[in-house]
Amino acid sequence: MTLWLTRITPDPSSAQARSDLAGAGAIHRRLMSLLPPEELGASPRQAAGLLFRVEETRRGTSILVQSARELDPSQLPEGYGRMERRELSPLLDALAAGRPVRYRIVASPTKRIGRSELRGVKEKTIALRGAEAEDWWRKRAHEHGLEPRSLISQERPDATDGSRGRRIRHAAVLFQGVGTVADTEALRAAVERGIGRGKSHGCGLLSLAPMEVS
Repeated sequence: MTLWLTRITPDPSSAQARSDLAGAGAIHRRLMSLLPPEELGASPRQAAGLLFRVEETRRGTSILVQSARELDPSQLPEGYGRMERRELSPLLDALAAGRPVRYRIVASPTKRIGRSELRGVKEKTIALRGAEAEDWWRKRAHEHGLEPRSLISQERPDATDGSRGRRIRHAAVLFQGVGTVADTEALRAAVERGIGRGKSHGCGLLSLAPMEVS
């Protein structure tokens, strides 16, 4: 699978860009509108391999997007911002067991509480914070072929979508640090498919940067 990494840097003066950045659901719909006009089936986000993350840095706000199809910059509204893209194949090819990598992901750590744990209470999903969230990430990273050697976590604003009568909210936590590739195929699959809940709302995109082996 060919993957593309696209960075969209919205222009702060664009009213449409500001409106999109107010909610993860709006960003998702904007990105889907940039995909080629082809039939994507019943699960278009999955078919397009679309994952994204809002990045906040000293240089401003940007939207990092990963997809299995190239996004069309001509579909951005005039004045919305600039778009840059590159292919991810060189990065995936550089992943090898034992290779140290820097990782970064905004994920939605949760656990389910059901009747087996609390008698008489319907099963529900609750958000994890703090040390519980970090434990969740270590477990998920291990399951997906990455062994974290260091970890910094930071709570992010919840990913929300209140459009079309929906009330969707995903707790979001930024996890970043250094890790070691333990299972190359599992880690590549995690990059391609994302990790955890909320993939349509800015969670799950795993970014890796291979480090030089000393």
